[in-house]
Amino acid sequence: MTAEIQKIPFLVVSASPYMRGILKFVLETLLQVDVTELESEEMALSFLKNLDHKPSMIIYDYTPNAYLLEDFVGFLKDNSKFVRIVVLVDEIRAEGKEILKDIHQVLLMEESGLPGNLVDEAIKLFSGSPFISESAYCRIDIDFLTKLDGINKNLFIRLGADKFIKIYNEDDNTNVLDIKKYKEKGIRYLYVNRLTAMWVIGQIQKQINIFLKANNFRFVLRGASDTPAKRYEQKILRIDEEVHVDAEFKAIIDQAIVNIRAIVEKEDKMEHYLTMMKQNKTQYAFFTQKMNLTSVISCLLARQLDWISKTTMDKLVYASVLCDITLAVKPDLLKLQSFAEFEKTKENFSEEDQKIFLSHPKDAANLIKRYFSQAPPDTDSLVYQHHETPDGSGFPMQLRAERISPLSALFIVANDFSYYFLTDDEPMMEDFLLKCQSRYDYVNFRKIVKALERLKRK
Repeated sequence: MTAEIQKIPFLVVSASPYMRGILKFVLETLLQVDVTELESEEMALSFLKNLDHKPSMIIYDYTPNAYLLEDFVGFLKDNSKFVRIVVLVDEIRAEGKEILKDIHQVLLMEESGLPGNLVDEAIKLFSGSPFISESAYCRIDIDFLTKLDGINKNLFIRLGADKFIKIYNEDDNTNVLDIKKYKEKGIRYLYVNRLTAMWVIGQIQKQINIFLKANNFRFVLRGASDTPAKRYEQKILRIDEEVHVDAEFKAIIDQAIVNIRAIVEKEDKMEHYLTMMKQNKTQYAFFTQKMNLTSVISCLLARQLDWISKTTMDKLVYASVLCDITLAVKPDLLKLQSFAEFEKTKENFSEEDQKIFLSHPKDAANLIKRYFSQAPPDTDSLVYQHHETPDGSGFPMQLRAERISPLSALFIVANDFSYYFLTDDEPMMEDFLLKCQSRYDYVNFRKIVKALERLKRK
């Protein structure tokens, strides 16, 4: 028979409803407990002063401007000597540390380590106690469920001590489910099986850094059985008109940059590389091919012009890998080379996809600034300008040739060549160079075309 929830309160204090939802869900998954969530130190003080007994754990989401910190922590020090107090911090003021240093039951925990660190602490603290939950089903607060964007797992309702009825299947999307009707009936919790609950905790762990940086975040939960497009949504997230990338995906990109840098350092003949690309043309996705080809061609052009500093090469590799990153699983958008092509075909795309295409230079530039601090300065400018054209018909800024830097001009030509080589049935250097004569007969661009002509002869 399923053990009854213990009526000893576990307390979560945070101004953020998202943080309260995470902490409550984690604790109620791991432990047979009721979790009380409060949004301020003032409310927590009032709650604690009116309790007949003290909580077994208090989790306090510290904020630097917490004006009641001293009162709140002082009360805990005097009245809750045997309570485990977890204080969540990213940065803590010196005076805050001073207040907390003599309270032996306080544990400072980095917010960016959630929820994994909290899982470890709860298991260690309550190992062997009646609090540890081994139930096959775990509670999920309906309010927290609404903050999950597509849990795509079986959801159950509890009808008795050991009776659970499935009300939604894993093919249903909780983002659009009518769960309000259960809330209106006074039902606070639905249930998931334990495996699903731990999976949700793991997914939150992967995205916690994004959550801490963004307002109004919705956790995007995708499983291994989802389509590549859905899994990709979990890696690159659009929140409040900003794009974010999770730690796991950033590590993949970092490794791709290392690998491509190694190729670029070895390769010095364009014809050799193009022959290799032709032989393997059908073995790789368009995104990967374009990323690799643009890196090599842009670096070969830079060498031809004696722009051979490590900083320049790194800029070109980073820009090649990241310029179209938000289009990686949208091949129809990725193959649109110009604004003119977009205008001709935009009726074929949803409004959301149109917006994604038009914003992708800005999105990628912002990702570089936010997540790739090791990229050389101004790499984001190369990315932001990679769809500009010297006649001013490009996007997003409609720059003309005189406002495009020499390195951006080189990167634009390298991108153009990659599109041509990967989409033409019989790509020929002579054909591309002929197109360049009219397309790039502008200042900053002529010397790039001449460098390409010299590369062809090598």
